[in-house]
Amino acid sequence: MLYAVKGNKQLKIDEAEKETYLKLGYDIAQVSGNELKTVETSPSKTVSWKDYQAVVTENADLKEQLVAAGSGTPETLKSLQEQVDTLTKENKALKEANKKLKDAAKE
Repeated sequence: MLYAVKGNKQLKIDEAEKETYLKLGYDIAQVSGNELKTVETSPSKTVSWKDYQAVVTENADLKEQLVAAGSGTPETLKSLQEQVDTLTKENKALKEANKKLKDAAKE
């Protein structure tokens, strides 16, 4: 059973009415357990200017932090790749040593 939800209104609808209610600004929900779970949000919903500006500001701040941290720069990526290579070699050596110890313990 589908429900069209808008504000505090919850209307039982069938699948054929789904698109109509979406165009009218209703969200479409289904019963899951004892609660309604939104399965499709109305395309006519808007975000307030205040919320939009808050997200834009936060995005700009995060981009600045990312640049300041040096993440993604070629130097950082090269350094990380060198660390990966070193750790891979170390891991291989430890696996070989572990295998030798297991073989020695079997004998």
